[in-house]
Amino acid sequence: MNKRVLLAIDLDRPDSRAASYAVQLAARLKLSLVLMAVFPPRAGDPADPGDISLGGLAEEQGLWLGKVRERCQQEGVSLEIFLAAGAFCDEVLAFARAQSALQFIVMGWPEDARREKYPGCAAALKSLHQHIGAEILLVRGQGKVTRLTDL
Repeated sequence: MNKRVLLAIDLDRPDSRAASYAVQLAARLKLSLVLMAVFPPRAGDPADPGDISLGGLAEEQGLWLGKVRERCQQEGVSLEIFLAAGAFCDEVLAFARAQSALQFIVMGWPEDARREKYPGCAAALKSLHQHIGAEILLVRGQGKVTRLTDL
């Protein structure tokens, strides 16, 4: 199976720099791109994630995904989109563990790399890196890319 780039996006705060970097990386290495967009957990019954479909997106989320799709078409990058609902880090970890062909995982990250958006996520991702071997790249402010292993 061909290797792929996973772009993990929190739909509460989609990161355009991470998306741009992931598309460029996939184009440069001639890999396909898998975009995993995670809806935030909803209040109420955790067993009912609500509408997790492209039709359930807020307008700005749909526009953001459309821009990523358009950029992939311009760069000749094959794109698959997967949607999930729940805690961002948990959903990314579960999805990545189920994939066998990931070469890179790209995520947005705060400018201060020590300050996590999702407490405990960096440690869990480091553990994931040891199991699947994909390089985990964090895109910070100004588009600076840091390897997770360098944190």
